[in-house]
Amino acid sequence: MAPLPFIAAIAALIPSFAASESNFVLSVQRGESVQFSNLTCEPAGGLHPRAQQACLALSDVDGQIEGLSTGEALCTLEYDPVRVTASGTWRGETRAFEAEFPNPCVMRAETGPVFDF
Repeated sequence: MAPLPFIAAIAALIPSFAASESNFVLSVQRGESVQFSNLTCEPAGGLHPRAQQACLALSDVDGQIEGLSTGEALCTLEYDPVRVTASGTWRGETRAFEAEFPNPCVMRAETGPVFDF
């Protein structure tokens, strides 16, 4: 588990490509492997490979990641836990999110493109 202060420290090391009031530092942990990305919105950017899609999805739920679930995926019962965290701001308001999912398919079904990097 990566605590939020650790993520904030990592965020300071990631370059910001645009001054934005909507930005997140994201992490995805599978086993011992942890990946980080940053996402800025309005305009979409950062190091996230699907920034445009992630920002569009977040825009639909006012930056509330927990509101992204569509419930429209067919996932196996495979147990391959994935832990995700997000910290940042959406249109100037602080946002934080932490969750653990039983496998990557469920993670994508619940969070859309936000942690798909």
